[in-house]
Amino acid sequence: MMQSVVERPKPHAGEMILCGLLILVLMTGTYCRNRIWNSKLELYTDCVKKSPNKDRPHNNLGNVFMDQGKYQEAISHFNQALRINPNFAEAHNNLGNVFLNQGRYQEAISHINEALRIDPHFAEAHNNLGNLFARQGDYEKAIPHLHKALRINPNLAEAHNNLGNVFSKQGKDQEAIFHLNEAIQVNPNLAEAHNNLGNLFSKQGDYQKAIVQYNKALRINRNFAQAHNNLGNVFSMQGNYQEAIYQYSEVLRIDPNLAGVHYNLGSAYLRIGNRGLALKEYGILKVMNPDLANALYQRMKE
Repeated sequence: MMQSVVERPKPHAGEMILCGLLILVLMTGTYCRNRIWNSKLELYTDCVKKSPNKDRPHNNLGNVFMDQGKYQEAISHFNQALRINPNFAEAHNNLGNVFLNQGRYQEAISHINEALRIDPHFAEAHNNLGNLFARQGDYEKAIPHLHKALRINPNLAEAHNNLGNVFSKQGKDQEAIFHLNEAIQVNPNLAEAHNNLGNLFSKQGDYQKAIVQYNKALRINRNFAQAHNNLGNVFSMQGNYQEAIYQYSEVLRIDPNLAGVHYNLGSAYLRIGNRGLALKEYGILKVMNPDLANALYQRMKE
């Protein structure tokens, strides 16, 4: 038995225009929304504008500024989050982390301890406090906090990295290698762990393994100035001064205000007989650091 075919009415021109406009509006809205979501900065700025009295949007925007190295903007938003919610442990920890990066250790300790008062099982805060003590050279205080961070969260790659760095500085190379490898296993893209492992191999005189780790760090983060400098130092120790010059030049592309790297670059130029470029670095150092300039000048006289 054949089914009857029902003929659908054809849409009027006006309806087609209306549908087209509706689709255009929806597409425009989707485009604007995607444009905001494509950038964390735009996304969280938009969240703060829409919810200025909520703590988390300010905290999230502060994290973006911290990652960009814009510490004053980060501090402003973390403080705003804490004005809204004084017991926001994450914002206290993040504010302490900014102060840690700025070398403002007493302010950092105050906020990280406050985060731990609110949440004693806050692994990231224990890690930050351990890192702070490690930077001050107080390894006896650093190690218990880093171990506690790992007891709370065994997969906290940053704590493994910091603990490995502490053990390396104490000369406990096997413990250091274990924790740095653990950090890399948890997070293969943790450039700092590759750099620290490279430092350990360099200290042991295993330059080939060091070079591999520094290059891995730089594949993850091309603008990792410390890894470029460390790689330059290894090439200098191997007598590969052309490669060292390239690495030191990359450091100064990222941060031209590092006097020690200008000295290293000038010394490498001297090694290949380019006194003109060495003299240029000497001129820069005369303004930045007269002591290093004098040291480079003495090398030029040899």
